[in-house]
Amino acid sequence: MVKRKALVTGGSRGIGRAIALELAEQGVDIVFNYIRGHEDARKTQQDIQSKGVRCEIIKANLAESSGIEILFDFISEKFQQLDILINNAATGINKPASELKEKHWDWVMSVNARAPWLCAIKASELMVNGGSIINISSLGATKVIDDYFSVGVSKSALESITRYLAVEMAPKGISVNAVSGGLVHTDALNSFARQSQMMDKGKRTLVDRLVLPEEIAKVVVFLCTPSASMIRGQVIVVDGGLSLSV
Repeated sequence: MVKRKALVTGGSRGIGRAIALELAEQGVDIVFNYIRGHEDARKTQQDIQSKGVRCEIIKANLAESSGIEILFDFISEKFQQLDILINNAATGINKPASELKEKHWDWVMSVNARAPWLCAIKASELMVNGGSIINISSLGATKVIDDYFSVGVSKSALESITRYLAVEMAPKGISVNAVSGGLVHTDALNSFARQSQMMDKGKRTLVDRLVLPEEIAKVVVFLCTPSASMIRGQVIVVDGGLSLSV
C-alpha cells in the first residue's frame, strides 16, 4: 500500500514537530520546512525516520512567494504528490497595535495568512486523490490577548480562509478545517513580555494545566482520517475549556 504524504510547515519544533511525529506514527511520510535551527530540524527528522517512515526537510522562508515555490518544487521532486497539508508555520510581533510598524503587519500577515492560502492552492494541485488541509489557529483569533494584535488578526484571517477554501476545494475531494489551541506549552511562550501572567492565565483550564502540543496533534491527525469526512470548514478548539470563562 502506498503511504500517504504530508507537508507540515514549520515542522521542526513545538506544535509542528508534535503533529509531524503523530502523523509518522500513523505511517505517513513527512516533509517539513524550517527557517532557523538546523540542528532542531535534523533531530526532528531523525525522530520521524525512527518511526519507519520517510522524512524530507528543506529550509524555506514562507514569507516570500519564492520560498513557497522552492518548497513545492522540492515536494514535487521528492514525493510527486501530497495527501495532507498542515499549515502550522507562524510568526508574531508581540506588541500592542499602537507600537507596531507597517513592516511588522506585513511580515506577520505574509507568514500567518498569505502563506497558508498559497500553500493550500499549491498543495491542492498535488492532491490527485483528494486530501486534507488543516490550518493551525489560536484563541487570539476570537479573543483579545495582551500584545497579540498582529497574530490575533492574522489568525482571524486564517480561520476565514479555512471556511472559504473548505467550500472551494470540496469538489476536489479535499477537506479543509482548522484547529485552535489555547495556551500551548511550547517555547513560543518565551516571546511574551508578560510570560508569567500568560502562564497563570493559561492554566485556568478545567484541568488546571496548559495544553500540550501532543494534544493538538492528536486532533489534527483525526481530522485527516475518513472518520472526520463530514467535518468541513470548522475550527476545532482544543483549550481545556479555557475559553468558556470570560
